[in-house]
Amino acid sequence: MSSRLDDLFAWRIFVTFAKTGSVSLCGQVMNLEPSSISRAIASLEKGLGQALIRHNSRPMELTDAGKKALTRMEPVLRAHQQLIDSLTSDTAAMEGHIRFSAALGFATRRLTPFLARYQKLYPNISVDIVGGYKEAEIAKGLCDVGALTGRPTLPGLVYMSRGRNVYVPVASPEYVAKHGMPLQPQDLIHHNVYLYSGPVREETRSMARGDQEVSLQLNRVTRIVDIMAIREALLNHMGVAVDMPLVQVYEDITAGRLVPILPGWMRRPEECFVVTTKNNWHIRRVRLFLEWYAREMYNEFTSYERAVSGIVGLPPYENNTIGEVFQTKRS
Repeated sequence: MSSRLDDLFAWRIFVTFAKTGSVSLCGQVMNLEPSSISRAIASLEKGLGQALIRHNSRPMELTDAGKKALTRMEPVLRAHQQLIDSLTSDTAAMEGHIRFSAALGFATRRLTPFLARYQKLYPNISVDIVGGYKEAEIAKGLCDVGALTGRPTLPGLVYMSRGRNVYVPVASPEYVAKHGMPLQPQDLIHHNVYLYSGPVREETRSMARGDQEVSLQLNRVTRIVDIMAIREALLNHMGVAVDMPLVQVYEDITAGRLVPILPGWMRRPEECFVVTTKNNWHIRRVRLFLEWYAREMYNEFTSYERAVSGIVGLPPYENNTIGEVFQTKRS
């Protein structure tokens, strides 16, 4: 096995492996077989004459040489990518694919038209959709860009706001006519309540109206990880939901298929962000996609709020970060 010390791709494999922490995750990110990853790292170690990882440790640990190599090689690889981008034409630089993580409910109903518009702008870029990665998975590089609810906190991330998610309590008119309108959160104890319990956000445990906030006391509750299944249950008059994302029900509200309940009460809105790693931020196609998607989402989500503003009482919009680029601190 010959040394690959001068092979930047081998070093990119090592850096990706070191950041993801496992051969399988590194393979997903780089679309490589585990054997290829192991061979590349073994070749680097042979050329160096010392180990980069502690091969018998679980979880994976870097040796002192591995830590030093990771620190030194990340800026080298970043500079190499910047050089390639600067030497290629605009058209060539905007080729390739982007691996994008979005909430499955949103991807199912809303995402396709956005990607169709993007591909008209950049026809040589393909976008692969993966479902709802959490912040830690984005930080490990399992996708190029991801959408998150809540501000990122892990080190080494770059992000932009795409606006807020508003969560509305709703039921069908038929359900309300048969079971009554819940007016206060304590009334929910008499109703069938559906709660979202998936990976995108924490379960709703309280509701707010102005400065008031009360904990939910529920009796008949069904927790579901699929927001679309909750919407289907509501449309079939099976119960109420206290935290439906406006993006999923604004058309139902304007058409009268669903009506607001609990006047003035709702889960507090959450600001959402489009996120990538600092390494990926330096890749032009990733950077442009992130900025484009953040702006498009802001415009789209504010249009949903305008559509229901005469029907649902919405809290004032307090976000002032649209268009700004933020970075978390590197540990």
